[in-house]
Amino acid sequence: MKNVIKGDKVYFSHFVEEYFGIIANAQWDNYFLRSLSWDAFHPWNIENWKQFEGDNDDNGRFLFALKEKEEDTFIGWVSLSDVQFKNRGAELSIAILDEKNRHKGYGTDALNLMCKFGFYELGLHKIRLSVHSNNEGAIKLYEKIGFKKEGIDREGLFQDGKWLDVYYYGLLLNDWQYS
Repeated sequence: MKNVIKGDKVYFSHFVEEYFGIIANAQWDNYFLRSLSWDAFHPWNIENWKQFEGDNDDNGRFLFALKEKEEDTFIGWVSLSDVQFKNRGAELSIAILDEKNRHKGYGTDALNLMCKFGFYELGLHKIRLSVHSNNEGAIKLYEKIGFKKEGIDREGLFQDGKWLDVYYYGLLLNDWQYS
């Protein structure tokens, strides 16, 4: 039986009260903010972040707290949203909050784990995502595990006084390069 909630380096968990304070503080990290925000930044307080968790009974969204296994610490979140059971597709998002947790393989493990959950648990046919064209590390990771660029929103994002493209990617089960 495939384990769809535990990977080699990370595992999925539920959110607890203390995580929302960590997220509220992380929103002030420039890299995190600029990679996450599509429009003008509006800071959220802890109560706003608690509402971000949403309804646990909503089958249109699956949101997991992301914890690294060795230290058992909260490092971010991963989600599938806009889940469409007829079309068997969903939109993926991931956030590794603290810079010290980036470039350690946690993102790769979390993405593969969420793809495993989406394909094997939910029976999805396709997982989609969007990414800013200047987020080169994320693009490299997405392409490494098999995501294919399917579209470009030319100059769809204004950042640092210039226009950037937004890329749209899709992953089919047959293209998934589980690593």
